[in-house]
Amino acid sequence: MSIWERIHNRFRPASNQHDPEFLSLAAEVQRQLGYTFKDLHLLQKALTHASFSAMRDLPYSYERLEFLGDAVLQLTVTEHLFKTHPHLNEGTLTKYRTILVNGSYLADCAESMRMEEWIRMTRSAKAPRNRENDSIMADVVEAVIGALYLDGGLEVAQDWILREIVARKPDYADDLQNFNFKGQLAERCQRLRLGNPDYEITHTEGPDHDRWYTVQVIISGKPAGFGEGHSKKEASQRASEDTLNNWDLLFPDKPA
Repeated sequence: MSIWERIHNRFRPASNQHDPEFLSLAAEVQRQLGYTFKDLHLLQKALTHASFSAMRDLPYSYERLEFLGDAVLQLTVTEHLFKTHPHLNEGTLTKYRTILVNGSYLADCAESMRMEEWIRMTRSAKAPRNRENDSIMADVVEAVIGALYLDGGLEVAQDWILREIVARKPDYADDLQNFNFKGQLAERCQRLRLGNPDYEITHTEGPDHDRWYTVQVIISGKPAGFGEGHSKKEASQRASEDTLNNWDLLFPDKPA
C-alpha cells in the first residue's frame, strides 16, 4: 500500500450523516466543481467552517481536510512545474510554485468559482472580502482538494488542480518579474509555516494623481515591516524588503 493510500484510509470519515440543508446545496456545488462525490460527507466537511461546527455542535470542520489538501496541492503543482519546465533550476521552480499556491491567488480562484456562497459558517464570521475572509476561502480550496483526493483518488484531485488552479493563471511565468521581495517573503513564510503575508495600507496622502502610500506587512497576526511608495505595489515591495532585512529581530524564533 502506497503512502497516499495509507493517508487516504486514515482520513476517511467514520460517519456519513448529511445535513439536510447541505443536501439542497450539494448538487449545485458538485456541478460547479465538475465532480460528483461518492461520499457527500467529505464535501460537507470541506465546506464547514469551525464557527458553524461550534454553533451546531458538529464534530468536524474543514481544517483536517485543508491540511491534507495543502500537501496534494503542493505535490501536484511541483510535479507539473518539474515536467513542464525541464531546463529551470529549483530556485525558479520554487518561485513559480509560490505564485501558484499562495493564499491570495487561491482566494482569487475561490472567488471566481463563487465558493464563498458554499461555505457553511456563522453570520458573524462572514464579511466582505478582507484579509481574514481571503484566508478562509484559500483554506476551503485546499479542503476541497483534500475531499477530492479522498473521494476520487490522486488523479481526480490532480486533474481538478490543473484545471481550476494552474490553468486559471496561464501567465504565471510573467509574474516572476514582480516576485522580488514580496515573493521572497511569501516563499519564506510558507516554508516556515507562518501563513501568507498580508498587506495593510496604514496611511495615504497627496492628491489622486500623486498618491503616497504607507503599507505594513502582517504575518500570523503580527505587525512586521513598513514600506512607502507612489503605488500600493511599490509600498508593498518596500515593506517586504524591510521585513526580510529585519527578519531576525522580528521573528527570532523562526530563523530563515
